[in-house]
Amino acid sequence: MIKVDYAQYTLAELEEAKLQTTPDSQNYPALMAELSARQEKTSPCEQLQENSVFNSAEMRVKFIGYMQLLAALVMTVGLFVGPFVSWWSLISLPFIVLSAAAGYTAISEQVRWYWLSILNQGLQLVSFSFGVLNYKYTGLGAIQIGFTWLTESKLSFGILFSSTVRVTGHADALSENAVHIDVLALVFIVALLTVKKRQQ
Repeated sequence: MIKVDYAQYTLAELEEAKLQTTPDSQNYPALMAELSARQEKTSPCEQLQENSVFNSAEMRVKFIGYMQLLAALVMTVGLFVGPFVSWWSLISLPFIVLSAAAGYTAISEQVRWYWLSILNQGLQLVSFSFGVLNYKYTGLGAIQIGFTWLTESKLSFGILFSSTVRVTGHADALSENAVHIDVLALVFIVALLTVKKRQQ
């Protein structure tokens, strides 16, 4: 039987040869040795690539964490420096604490507490106004797609650069009804879930 020099084969050719070579062939041990050697050579490269993807995902989570901490700071400053409308302004305190805790746990990579960031972003995901009830929460801002209706229906798109916590009820039952989805919060939630899944 002719000895085959598998070192000259590409990885694809080695895989094809493996399918065509029986285990009792004299060339089978040499083929398997070459395949094993090639896989060992490619493993560090693949590991490096996988690590860079994972590091990129971790950096995104840290960015989200810093954004949440900054939002907590801005909301705190706004609470004490801004106009104190009423005691309803204090409704923002739980949101400030949540944003700060979520930011800290994301930055310090405490994976088991990522649910705080997911909750924080989830609370920002939907804003609505139905007659007497209004709800809106944005960290540092939002990219919103919305639907508004009362006498006529319309789609809207908006970019907000403000920290807002608004949970109100007012007597004007004929106010405009609206639902807004924060696309940025949705992107942040997907990023957090992806990293959380990889790290578990």
